[in-house]
Amino acid sequence: MASFISEDNIEQALLQRLQHIHGFNVLDCYTAKPEDLNDGSHRSDKRDVIFPLELKKACLGETPGIPESKIDEAIERVMNRRTAVSPIAANRELYDFIRDGVPVQFDDEKGIKQNEKVRLIHFDDPKQNRWLAVSQLWIKSVGQAPKGAYRRPDVILYINGLPLVFVELKNSNVKLRNAYEDNLRSYRHDIPQLFQTFPEPPRTRR
Repeated sequence: MASFISEDNIEQALLQRLQHIHGFNVLDCYTAKPEDLNDGSHRSDKRDVIFPLELKKACLGETPGIPESKIDEAIERVMNRRTAVSPIAANRELYDFIRDGVPVQFDDEKGIKQNEKVRLIHFDDPKQNRWLAVSQLWIKSVGQAPKGAYRRPDVILYINGLPLVFVELKNSNVKLRNAYEDNLRSYRHDIPQLFQTFPEPPRTRR
């Protein structure tokens, strides 16, 4: 008889590997009540998927010389939910911000106008980034006619407070196609904001 591996066992093994081999910090965000904001993510709204405190710490270290007020302004632009644009347009804008930085303008100490970019990720020195594996994060649905008011992905991998990798786990006896069709599709429908920061919007295979 084939051995059975539970979803929880798989999740814990993954998190331990990410922590001890790949250098991720691990954050368990589970709360008994989905609406509870005290989950360690420092979000002010459960619709948000970006961790603002992690992102600001990274930006302060990556872009010296830019006033903190302008860094806050850049973070606000990144945190914008982009409900009025298509998923592709939202993804493209955030991808450009992640790749190239967020443009800001300010006057320096001499009153000379400066055009700079707030960098979100240390591409030249990856060790300077803040790597975080987040488990059981409640996210409030924003999709129309959602299947659930909240969704809770198993594991999300963050760099500097930006969710870049989505991991959904299943018991060893669950078929992969079922997991893909039953979970990923419904997640994309209910919490599309999670996928805006991914390098490319996930596509449904036929």
